[in-house]
Amino acid sequence: MKKRSSVQQAEPNIRIEKIKEKSKVYRTYFVQQFKNPSRAFEQGEKDFSNGLISILLFAIVYTVSLYLVVNRNYFGESLGFFPFFFQIMLLVFLLFGIAVFALFIPNNFFGSPNSLKTIISFYGGQLSPVVVSVGVAFLLMVIQSFTYGQLVLVVSFVFGLFVLPLYLVSFLATKKVPGLDPLYGFILYILVFVLLFLILLTILAGTMLGTYLDRMIYLI
Repeated sequence: MKKRSSVQQAEPNIRIEKIKEKSKVYRTYFVQQFKNPSRAFEQGEKDFSNGLISILLFAIVYTVSLYLVVNRNYFGESLGFFPFFFQIMLLVFLLFGIAVFALFIPNNFFGSPNSLKTIISFYGGQLSPVVVSVGVAFLLMVIQSFTYGQLVLVVSFVFGLFVLPLYLVSFLATKKVPGLDPLYGFILYILVFVLLFLILLTILAGTMLGTYLDRMIYLI
């Protein structure tokens, strides 16, 4: 019995140590990417898990910050946190998914296609500065500076989900390899992104998720 008990106690300790180790690795990655975002292009698929964590971190901090804005300014009654949190998180991940897929499609015509994991690694690797800016927006709202906090939040959202993918598609298109002309690759990205975004709007029209998406767009 004592041996079984000691084994059971050891298992959580091992998990905690693994979490601590992973957190330390991610902190190092985050600082490196903040100082040199283009490092992600050298690492490629190796940083897939860290890139995914950056996307998750952005989504969490953005969603909590948006809740503070929406609950204060756009609803006449108290807004339930958890329903809002999970639905906005889903929306943010859908938007990230659209951006990643829209990057992946033209990427396959550039002569040296990258895997989906590599695209996610590239994307997540550029997000460290954006995560910091979203964190700044959250802190501004915590100290009741909603005007500046909302401004920083909107700029971070637009940059992270709309501007940054344009930078990534430009990087992929201008690599010196035979394939689709960079201009047409850029146009293809725009077409795929707009098409998928319109499909998302059509699917969500009339739903609560659609209402939240409308409010997110209204903030912009």
